[in-house]
Amino acid sequence: AYILVDKFGNNGMGSVVGLLKVGRKKLFLLDDVGKHNEMVPQCVLDFYVVESRQRSGCGKRLFEFMLRRERIDPRYLAVDRPSPKLVSFFRKHYGLGTTIPQVNYFVIFSGFFKSQLKEEVRPAPKKTRIYMGKL
Repeated sequence: AYILVDKFGNNGMGSVVGLLKVGRKKLFLLDDVGKHNEMVPQCVLDFYVVESRQRSGCGKRLFEFMLRRERIDPRYLAVDRPSPKLVSFFRKHYGLGTTIPQVNYFVIFSGFFKSQLKEEVRPAPKKTRIYMGKL
């Protein structure tokens, strides 16, 4: 999780301005033509900026820090249940306006499946199977 703090807020005691939670999740994602893909992409799980600090650059600053730290392009993120404000944020700052809605309530953007590095896509790991009985 990434947390943006204003050290001088709350009468000098500090205050949280924003929160961004990311992580990898095993997902079944549909591409532009409806083909199923089992993947473990980087996901935006929660993103919140205190209302009084929205539209002042705090969210962009927090998000850019995460992108640099995770070394990922925003078009390769799967976003869990994005609000209309978050979709607008992606459109405004990253030119990502065309979404590919998923049945699992995640949203991916057009271009998600194009030119990704193998390590960013990461197919879901195979589970070890234990067989009981005669071989």
